Amino acid sequence: MKVWKLPLAVRLALRNVFRNRRRTLITLSSVVLGSAALIAFDGYRNFAEWGLREMYIRSQLGHIQIYKKGYRASKGMNPYAYLIANPEEIKKTIAETLGERLKVVTARLELHGLITRGGQSFNFIAQGIEVANERKMSALDDGTSSALKVKRGQTLADDEVGSVLLGNELCEALGVNEGDLLSLMGASAIGSLNATDLLWKGCFSTISKEYDKVAAIMPLADAQRFAATDHVLKLVVMLKNTEWTDQALRDLEKVFAEKNYDLELVSWRELADYYRQVMVFLGGMFLVIATIIAIVVVFSIVNTMTMAVFERVQEIGTIRALGATGNQILRLFVLEGFLLGVIGGILGAMMGGVTAIFINQAKIMMPPPPGSSDGFLLQLRLYPKSFLIGFSVAVIASLLASVYPAWRAARLRVVDALRHV
Repeated sequence: MKVWKLPLAVRLALRNVFRNRRRTLITLSSVVLGSAALIAFDGYRNFAEWGLREMYIRSQLGHIQIYKKGYRASKGMNPYAYLIANPEEIKKTIAETLGERLKVVTARLELHGLITRGGQSFNFIAQGIEVANERKMSALDDGTSSALKVKRGQTLADDEVGSVLLGNELCEALGVNEGDLLSLMGASAIGSLNATDLLWKGCFSTISKEYDKVAAIMPLADAQRFAATDHVLKLVVMLKNTEWTDQALRDLEKVFAEKNYDLELVSWRELADYYRQVMVFLGGMFLVIATIIAIVVVFSIVNTMTMAVFERVQEIGTIRALGATGNQILRLFVLEGFLLGVIGGILGAMMGGVTAIFINQAKIMMPPPPGSSDGFLLQLRLYPKSFLIGFSVAVIASLLASVYPAWRAARLRVVDALRHV
């Protein structure tokens, strides 16, 4: 039976890498720590991307929003001019088109006006919602809600009417208590001034503290009664998987065109401005951190390889005298750097995975981000690309760092190397 062995060049390179174990250990430490740090930070970036995306989708945006054509171009200045008159027919079309991909489709009506309690008045932006459908929309796979957090009081029941939820900041400003009746006043769809009294039910918070200063949520029936209309402003489509958004959007656009619906469809990506800004910021931060780590690794390995060249001048001269070419010496030292990167990258990937497990099990609570009223549980979400990034940076940085010392070793003259002391 033939026993497979490593190629001679690889065996020589490995032997040289671990010749000075203390120095190699110090160099490997920088590679391993750098690789693990990149993996952990990419895990945090993945968590931030997923968490922020799902929060916006489940609490506000859904995967696809449907408006009457012209509404977005109008910047929402006259919403009652762009109401959808046949929401149930459109819901049926959506369900038939998307089939098993559809989680729920819900209707909303937006209101603006003043809300008053005890002589205090504040502006409000209210969403009239189908409570049962919104609950399905915000539910995670385990049945819990990921979006709307009721801080005080109770949430709306599925068949409830005559009640309202307020954003936490608006609750504090009004000083609401159990049993309070709140007066809402604003324009109706027919242009007249309308008012209604609703029972305060609870205070909620979202990811945006500014939104919580003006936000209100009420049953759709109350919103339609307030606006004096049976129509809705928009339909929100929630899919079972965010990755299906683009295909679902194309399918709906095709069917809507065939049915001549005077509607426009918008993906959540076009609506999530804050999400895009945060992702650009985190991407830039990751690039800076990766660059710093790569520079540290490069200088560490350059130092190690340069010392190795100085210590092995006579050895290099002897190898050259036995017939080795400068290119062979160059390849040997580059291979040593490559192996340092491979070993460091593998150990870094293992350390990054262990770090993620430890952090995820530690249940670390982070303070509220700027503009938010709630902290969050720190978690790292590692994907295969996270380990690939950490490993690749370790290997590429090590290869680049080994080029200059290898070049110097290959340029040594045989006579000078042999008499070097």
